[in-house]
Amino acid sequence: MFIDITDGLLQKLPLVKNYYLHHAGKLKRDVCLLLHRWNLLKPYTFVEWLATYECNICCPFCEASAGKAAENELTTHEAIALIDDLANMGIKRLVISGGEPLVRRDLMDIMHYGNKKGLRFGLVTNSYLVDTLWDRLKQFDYFLYFTSIDGLPEYHDGMRKRGSFGKAMEALDLFAALGVRTRIINTVLHSDNIGQLEELYRLVTSSAANRWHIAPIANVGRCDDRGKYGLDGRILKNIVSFIRHHHHQDLAIDLAEACSYLGYFDGQPVGKPFFCGAGLTRCSVMPDGEVVGCHTIYDNRWSEGNIRDKAFSQIWKQNFSRFRENRRLYDSCRDCIYLKKCRGGCWSEMELHNACLKSVWEKST
Repeated sequence: MFIDITDGLLQKLPLVKNYYLHHAGKLKRDVCLLLHRWNLLKPYTFVEWLATYECNICCPFCEASAGKAAENELTTHEAIALIDDLANMGIKRLVISGGEPLVRRDLMDIMHYGNKKGLRFGLVTNSYLVDTLWDRLKQFDYFLYFTSIDGLPEYHDGMRKRGSFGKAMEALDLFAALGVRTRIINTVLHSDNIGQLEELYRLVTSSAANRWHIAPIANVGRCDDRGKYGLDGRILKNIVSFIRHHHHQDLAIDLAEACSYLGYFDGQPVGKPFFCGAGLTRCSVMPDGEVVGCHTIYDNRWSEGNIRDKAFSQIWKQNFSRFRENRRLYDSCRDCIYLKKCRGGCWSEMELHNACLKSVWEKST
């Protein structure tokens, strides 16, 4: 929380704002590593729990490749034990995602227990079941509501399920009325929907969302080869230009955190300054209990341990050396003029592909 508060204050100071926007990644990482040396580092932003791989919608670019539940997902008892451990660590924020978390039949009981233990929730959902479950969902304490919109209503429903656009908008209204402070729409942009951006802006600004995250499609999960949804430099530059030129007093528009370094490529950060908090300020617990440092790469090859074998608190304290020691310098970073600003970019993209979106930015149409 301290880094979040400092982040906002520094951006309001004219004499330091520009320096901070260009060097925030290094400054935040240095603070995290100092806390680690003092044995004070915690996943203060949040711990994410993928409650299930099951999903009632099959999106073609799902990062988690969700659909069917895994056979070895955490039981109710194991999820409760995780909450106890998080509460004992003093962690206050748990993001629940999936798959589609609302299809998990014991989720409400787990959330009720989590609130009793002092946890506040972030809920990441496609929103399709929110209205039918609202009588129970409205009982809980949330710091975040996060849903996705893929494009204009007809396009969104075609990508997901008939009526899903309207349900997403209605759910945002419900959580706004409940007083949830942060309500995010996430839009994954690619070659198939980039032309809808201006019209979508008018719909998003009239919604109950107060943040809009725009994410160039990631080469992970079900879209590991991008295919028809490919990116090029024109798309990335259009996205950055769009965000720069669209400001709304009630709606913060940002690049998704994993790619917010894109603004450096034409001289000025866009939205919140880039910082890769993987394994430093956040991490994810997979449906089967494996713990991974990054919340955009859901792959057990990068597991730091399993909470069935060792408590999460021990895994957090003893592991994650790949994030907390000297970060590996990738070949494509060695001579890059932006290295001092982005500090190696998005960990998952570099780890998987040894390249950030700079190569796409420079690619002609």
